[in-house]
Amino acid sequence: MSTPAIEDWGLRELEKAKELGRRINDVHQFLASPPAARITGMRRKQISRGSFAVLPFYPVGAEPGPVTSYQTVPGMVPVFKDDWTMGRDTAWQFIAPIDGRYRITVSGAFSTDTGQDDLRHQLWVEMGVNMTVGSGDSVAAASVDSFSPAQATRYTMVGGHSTVQRLTAGSRVQFAVKCLSASSYGWADDDVSAQYRTGSFAEFRWVGPI
Repeated sequence: MSTPAIEDWGLRELEKAKELGRRINDVHQFLASPPAARITGMRRKQISRGSFAVLPFYPVGAEPGPVTSYQTVPGMVPVFKDDWTMGRDTAWQFIAPIDGRYRITVSGAFSTDTGQDDLRHQLWVEMGVNMTVGSGDSVAAASVDSFSPAQATRYTMVGGHSTVQRLTAGSRVQFAVKCLSASSYGWADDDVSAQYRTGSFAEFRWVGPI
């Protein structure tokens, strides 16, 4: 897959059908469905305080009702079969199929075992690119942006963030979380509420050339 070339037009230049297709149709079709993917958060409970943990997601099309995940280019969301951390097929990362600027978005709900008043929870998410390995600390070390979700109740944080990054083909994107204000916490925990899962997701979309 490649980005269609944008060609210059001369004044009152007449075009043949093949050239019109290349200059107009090919470009429009690419822009109508650029490389993009969306995945839904998979419940991860009892994450220990103090170290970074990678956020897990369902493989495309595998989340329990309603299915909102997709990928416009095969291979953008690799599946880790029988992943040992989650005990099932899991998606952990995005892969860029071509060079370009990509909008990276992650949003979700985090639940803790410790109540904190006055917006005192200390939890943040790192957005890593091209990690050396797949650990949480490696994702944090390769971070290109980070954010702290807003505290919704004494026990929960909810929110999301987007960033645009220049990436080359084959670049990998993952997300990791760390919390210092609770002994353990969870991500996308639909045992608390189904909305914790449906509201936890990541999206990856080509938005322009480098």
